Amino acid sequence: MTELLVARLESHMPLEAADRAGLLTLPTQLRQFSTRNVTLAGKLLDNHVHVIDDGFACRYRDLPDGRRQILSILVPGDVIDLRQFVLGGTQPFLAALSPLSMSAIPNENLLRLLETSPRATRALWSTTLVEESISREWLVSIGKRSALERVAHLLCEIYLRLAAVGRNTGSRFPLPLTQSELADVLGLSTVHVNRTLQELRKSGLIAFQSGIVELFDFDALAALGLFSPGYLHLREPNSTKPIPA
Repeated sequence: MTELLVARLESHMPLEAADRAGLLTLPTQLRQFSTRNVTLAGKLLDNHVHVIDDGFACRYRDLPDGRRQILSILVPGDVIDLRQFVLGGTQPFLAALSPLSMSAIPNENLLRLLETSPRATRALWSTTLVEESISREWLVSIGKRSALERVAHLLCEIYLRLAAVGRNTGSRFPLPLTQSELADVLGLSTVHVNRTLQELRKSGLIAFQSGIVELFDFDALAALGLFSPGYLHLREPNSTKPIPA
């Protein structure tokens, strides 16, 4: 479903009609994983770029004693393996956080398009730079934000990333992570995540049940999490201007 790829790219910079047409006609092969917590390394197609159509995945690192740090959350529209497309090498440590479907695009077809479409090339490059920007902000969260600030900040981020590709419903959005997985994202214990979510619920800022989050006051949650969206480099729809920080 390259429509989601186009939506992700255009959330950062506008594309010309020819760029959109080229992306939408790329051949794809559907890849599906029906269960969560499936390790994806070695299970993706070689010499292909994979775009998430539905579901959540993550990049992660395990320590020898089994502890895990989730390094990034991948949502619909995200491209999993641009680094391998450019640099080659082995597939990254990836896992499905929910049932997952992806569109696999042959490297040779994507490369042929990029050779004739500088704007699409810049747009794909921008997604990698935004990933690096998100990683830096996560580092700030783990290093300096309190537990309450970390959770609030993450919820604001995921909400906007999903909204950019039309995957939220008003103030509601999917977040199919367990409290243990949220702990692996935020550098907290599962107990601490549980207490923090309870505090946010009691404050009337969110509801979180059965993998669905509802934000009752985004601005208040953003203020609580010291959240500013500038690092996501999202632009206003039908505009070349970014959303103000």
